[in-house]
Amino acid sequence: MPNADLTRFVAQAREHAHEALTSLGALPEGVSVARFIADYGKVGEMVHYVTVPDAAAEAVRQVEAAHGADGAKTFLRAALAHGAADLLESGRLDALPPRIVHYHVKHMGRIAGATSANADWMNIKGDLFHKDFGLITLRLFAAAAQLLDIRCGIPRSILFTEGALASVKKGQAIMQMGGFKPYVQIHTHLSDLDDFNEEGWNECYRCCAELYETMPQLLGMFGASWFYDPVLDDISPRLAYLRKIPQDGGAHVLYVSTGGDHIDNATSTSPSRRKLYEEGKYMPKSYMLAWGKREQIDWAKRNPR
Repeated sequence: MPNADLTRFVAQAREHAHEALTSLGALPEGVSVARFIADYGKVGEMVHYVTVPDAAAEAVRQVEAAHGADGAKTFLRAALAHGAADLLESGRLDALPPRIVHYHVKHMGRIAGATSANADWMNIKGDLFHKDFGLITLRLFAAAAQLLDIRCGIPRSILFTEGALASVKKGQAIMQMGGFKPYVQIHTHLSDLDDFNEEGWNECYRCCAELYETMPQLLGMFGASWFYDPVLDDISPRLAYLRKIPQDGGAHVLYVSTGGDHIDNATSTSPSRRKLYEEGKYMPKSYMLAWGKREQIDWAKRNPR
């Protein structure tokens, strides 16, 4: 990305951070944006992106006590903008593969623009905030269609979602990839769906393959969703690529569960799937897709952009 864009993103983020802090006024003693960002980034090796460290949560609690709920949003907005600018100027992105850097900088530009005013999603308990703050603290990496969380493992409960034979087969698949952890877990970010298409997902897989070169401890990639259900080949064939491309490249597809939240997730945006569900012809199921790094790297070599 041209340096002029980076300069513009940084300037925009700095301006929004300054505006937010100026409108907020005095912060409680011991609370600062810089300290909040530092505390938020202090996590262990296997801590999921949604976990907010106690020190960071306490800072927001103090700001809300002093300035109300809107004041807490203003503080989080300032922290997002400040963190985005700091990351772009810090040089820390240089340690990541260039493909990931490209998409990460794109998100920083989006965040810089999004911090011009308070929004409902600027809530320390909200997933959209967790993902954006994960990006600015490098707890998450951008990868086109998805975000990457490198502090994850495949839950052992996956072994017990079906019968004994399926449990054995799942265990063999996981051992073939190297074990239960650590893996990249992929996540969709609803704040940016521009790359949620076949090529955007292929770019995500290429990002993972390049990440393994700098982080060889990672065993592969996994994610779970209703859209990995093989039945989509028949009822939503335009989404079948989400499972087929990785599976054809050596990924494992493992059953997780049926119904529950998957019903709304699978039917809320599709009248056709909703109709099939209401007619009793479709019951949404969740499957995990797990892709060992050797197979994923081989796929990326066969499918360069």
